Amino acid sequence: MLTLVFSILLTVYLIIPEAIFRFFFGFFIPTRTYVLTRTETAFRAVLISFFPFWIAMGLSWDIPGPRSWPLPVEQNSAQQRRIDYKIVTSGFYSETEFTKSSNVFWPALTRCSRRQARLAFWYFLLVAGEAVLLGFFASRYASYSGKPFYRWLSDRLLSPYISQWHPLLTQDLLPGTVVQADILCTNNTLYQGIVSQYFMKEGELSGIILQKPRRFDRDPYLKAKNEGVKPEKKEYWISIPSQHLYFFADKIVNMNLSYVTVAGTKASSAAVEKFLAEEFSPLTKSLGKLSVSVVRQKKPTSTDQK
Repeated sequence: MLTLVFSILLTVYLIIPEAIFRFFFGFFIPTRTYVLTRTETAFRAVLISFFPFWIAMGLSWDIPGPRSWPLPVEQNSAQQRRIDYKIVTSGFYSETEFTKSSNVFWPALTRCSRRQARLAFWYFLLVAGEAVLLGFFASRYASYSGKPFYRWLSDRLLSPYISQWHPLLTQDLLPGTVVQADILCTNNTLYQGIVSQYFMKEGELSGIILQKPRRFDRDPYLKAKNEGVKPEKKEYWISIPSQHLYFFADKIVNMNLSYVTVAGTKASSAAVEKFLAEEFSPLTKSLGKLSVSVVRQKKPTSTDQK
């Protein structure tokens, strides 16, 4: 019986809070899908629930108001709590003890259950608040990334929950830039455009929208190349008469990302790679080797505007 009780307590105080954290955190940043070992799951659950648990414990035991709401218990002194938990534990541990104290076991179990439910209420509420607070800061990574404590918090706690696609497809890596994507599709057609929006399903990329899309005219390019001409690649990009173009993730074979500076200043790709290694070390380990380029955005000419 004690094993069953322990399993219930483990679910209530570790597994459910971790799920609550991921749910509310996901309102700010897309969360990733991963398969963890039991040790890793327990470690992360303890990490995010440590402070909310002890604060909830203090609230439900010692602070007027939360101490008696919700589910108030009339006999709620510290001494009575110890007596109730002792009776309940002994009854679950030994059938003989249960038989001896059956007349007081059920009232004690009722009081203990109400206390645990009240503790769980404040505990879950605090975990949700923690998730909202951390999600808010995570969504503003670019603004706080220069602060050492925030970088430590991001690496140790936030990054494992953030989908690997979010920092890559947004301005979080390089504030003041736009993300340009070169997408090779299953029909062997290459497209290019500015990442406008992306979509997730169960933590994985399901689709992406490119703004100002264009298509590479590959066949004429190869024909000119085979004829001994040195064709300029930029001349074979054909604008698509659409402001936005949607791509299903399962139709994407390869995708190359470039970070184009809006202000026209050119950044070093080595600096970006160093930034990735320092700020997103868990991310680079999960994705493997990353190829990053930072290019200068060309100012539109009068010909381009026509």
